[in-house]
Amino acid sequence: MPASVAYAPAAFAEAAEGASRLRLAAGTHPPRLTVCLPHAHKDHVFGGVSSVLELARFLAPRYPRLRFVSLSPLPEAGSRLDLSPFAKGREAAPPELADLHGDAPLAVDAGDIFLCSFWRSVPVWEAFAGLLGRQGRPANPFYYFIQDWEPGFYPLGLDHLLAEASYGHGQSCLAVVNSLELARFLAQKRYGFGRTVAVRPSLNPHLAQALSALGRKLPPRPTDRLTILAYGRPGHPRNCFPAVLDGLWRWLAAFRPALPGPVTLLSAGTPHENIVFPDGSELTSLGMLSLPDYAATLLQSHVGIAFMASPHPSYPPLEMAAFGLEVVTNAFAGKDLSTAHPAIRNAPPQRPAETAAALREAVTAALAGAGQPRPAVLPASLCPDGWQTNFRRAAIPILRPSA
Repeated sequence: MPASVAYAPAAFAEAAEGASRLRLAAGTHPPRLTVCLPHAHKDHVFGGVSSVLELARFLAPRYPRLRFVSLSPLPEAGSRLDLSPFAKGREAAPPELADLHGDAPLAVDAGDIFLCSFWRSVPVWEAFAGLLGRQGRPANPFYYFIQDWEPGFYPLGLDHLLAEASYGHGQSCLAVVNSLELARFLAQKRYGFGRTVAVRPSLNPHLAQALSALGRKLPPRPTDRLTILAYGRPGHPRNCFPAVLDGLWRWLAAFRPALPGPVTLLSAGTPHENIVFPDGSELTSLGMLSLPDYAATLLQSHVGIAFMASPHPSYPPLEMAAFGLEVVTNAFAGKDLSTAHPAIRNAPPQRPAETAAALREAVTAALAGAGQPRPAVLPASLCPDGWQTNFRRAAIPILRPSA
């Protein structure tokens, strides 16, 4: 007979159990915005987490109280998110920070309005709605800040279905979708959110400040060498890292010998081992750069390659183009960033020879323009305004507790 093993709950069951550790407080309280985050580490505020905090900044003044809830255990005090920007004007009710991993259940109030930032946070709202329902109250509506088609992160199976189910709350859900491309895709899928507001993402404030400090005039690139910057995230299948490597090697083998100067290959995103190609060229992993270091690297690079098997335009190809790099990326399900900026070109990740050809075009264009200053041109997929102006112009409705 086969050996026996102990039952272990699926990851989603553990998440649901954590979400069920809510306790509805008695009495009437002023409305509170409850922002659900994947974590509360201040040193890992990039991309999606940064954008969620910007949306929280926009919504927070509309609510008397504000709380952030981490779905991961809180780090040490010195490593936690800095809430001081949210404390202005809240002397009587400063912002709170909590998680779902304490010894005591997390108290929620009937006046809470949730901002869910990724699909695993929606079960927290579901548990809250269940508490209200057991007291005969209607569920409060919630904001759902959708920054990618998260069901696509998983193969067809349970996690895919659960992520897709987070889009199934109808009139209770106000979907704030972080790109026009993604909003079009979700509309085609007919998920039927109660209301949908689509925004073009804003450039990260630190990167926008770096361009502003240059007067939006990009300095000349070096003419005696070539730097190619890859978005390297081997642990994220949607970024197609093997295709990045295959395309680089095809380019090195076919076109590198014709270049007279040295070539530097860099990878930024998540740390990985340096990759040595058969000709001895090496792709050096920079890992997760600080935003100042990332801006400096962009300003010294000539060509960027960043794939994304998703209807959402990831930030790197847009940031690369804004900083003057010639960019190779891919189209996907109606997404075509080559129409958003003249320096962005598409290549299918599954065809390395075509990626190499696109890299050759990018290198030729980059070297032709090296040595000359040029204006910074923002891709059309990005909003030219900062996040706060961006959200204000989007006219996001303000949600209130149900009567």
